[in-house]
Amino acid sequence: MRRNEVVVRTDRETYRAKRLVITAGAWASKLVETIQARRLAEPQRQVLLWTQPKAPELYQLENFPVFNLESALGRFYGFPAYGIPGFKLGKYYHRREAADPDRMDRECHPEDERVLREAIREYFPKADGQTMAMKACLFSNSPDKHFVLDRHPEFPQVSVAAGFSGHGFKFASVVGEIMADLALEGGSSRFPDLSLFAIKRPRVESD
Repeated sequence: MRRNEVVVRTDRETYRAKRLVITAGAWASKLVETIQARRLAEPQRQVLLWTQPKAPELYQLENFPVFNLESALGRFYGFPAYGIPGFKLGKYYHRREAADPDRMDRECHPEDERVLREAIREYFPKADGQTMAMKACLFSNSPDKHFVLDRHPEFPQVSVAAGFSGHGFKFASVVGEIMADLALEGGSSRFPDLSLFAIKRPRVESD
């Protein structure tokens, strides 16, 4: 990598460009050493559960919302039965398992289900039917739960978006604008203060 050029080598082709934007999800820490060193965008294993509700009509789209729940048991999120059959539930930070995205355990285990069933039985007892499916996936979590939206500290022609901590999807459009500005202009006139999202922001420990 040179100051005025970026070279990306893949198993298909080698690409050269003046600018590069890295949006590698759980793999960002493997590609940007500073992110790994500061434990930003740490990959963590997540598990989702779909159940067959005992009262299916209560969990249809017209009767039940997408939700985000703060509770004594932790923070949960879920969805009505729509598209994929069943009531869907997940828990932020699940069992707090750091994971290598290339070697993560993709199997789902009884302990994974227990964590989620505890919340279903406490808060959604009518959804506590048989398990229809479980799936393991990845979050990339930052200790302060804020994103990384910044230029690479050593190579300013490279910009990085990472560490979305489970809530990045709804910000996708504005993140796209910011990353385009960083790549093309080196900063954003529309969002001039991005210090909250800097790679080298003050350290914050996870709660």
